[in-house]
Amino acid sequence: MNIATLVILAVLAFWMLGAHKRLKRLRAKTHHSYGPLASHLRQRHAVALALAEAARPLLPGDLQPVAAQLIDAARQASRATDEAQARGMRGNTLQVVGSAEQSLGVLLDRLVGELQDLTSGTGPEPAITELLRQRDALQEQIHISRLVYNREAERYNHALHVFPTTLVALAWRFKEAPLLSGQTALRVKGQPSSPMPLL
Repeated sequence: MNIATLVILAVLAFWMLGAHKRLKRLRAKTHHSYGPLASHLRQRHAVALALAEAARPLLPGDLQPVAAQLIDAARQASRATDEAQARGMRGNTLQVVGSAEQSLGVLLDRLVGELQDLTSGTGPEPAITELLRQRDALQEQIHISRLVYNREAERYNHALHVFPTTLVALAWRFKEAPLLSGQTALRVKGQPSSPMPLL
């Protein structure tokens, strides 16, 4: 093997090492950007639980199941969020989070609608008013943190498909990060740039 070949192989090895480090760095930034989103989702779960408990005395018997279902949905969403973060969002964990958050959002909207009907003459109680204000504020925070996550995920996904870096991605089995849409609070798009679970 002549010197020129050795030089080419050395350059190739250094380039592959650099490309691998860059993909790891971009993947880590994507993981890190999920943290604030998960934190805001957990706050939303706590608000949903508190709202369900505060609403119970106001709800007639036939609407009590709505509060109970909301409590169950908030707990399931919290578990899904914890699991996604603990597993580094591998497998289908982020899809589970999206499904749980969508169910939670539907039940939360229903409870809010029932409370508005029940309190339309006198206005909601102060505690409920504050919880509703917190819910609205969290929706905006979730929207912002989702945009930050999507920006990092798009940078990472783009790097995966730039030739010849894509060869390194294939060799080390780097996976795409799905983008998140804003329907309800959080929902994984059915088809990101390719149908891969998050990292």
